[in-house]
Amino acid sequence: MTELEELRQRRDLVVLAARLQRATLIRRVERLRANPARRMFGFAAAAARRPAVITFGTAAARFALRLWRRRSERKRLQLKLH
Repeated sequence: MTELEELRQRRDLVVLAARLQRATLIRRVERLRANPARRMFGFAAAAARRPAVITFGTAAARFALRLWRRRSERKRLQLKLH
């Protein structure tokens, strides 16, 4: 294999890796857009990893859980009324 062929192969591998990373990022963004509550839980989990902001992370998790419960209760009430 010549040096030029080796460089082309390396370039192809780099391009492939970039495409895979891009596809992964797009898939993650689509998941977040599909479920906004997941974004809040992810933020709370990331914040809880840092000891200085554990309080903030748990507060955000409680807030997200409260929102989710309220939304679930509203859906149940709407189903009962119909």
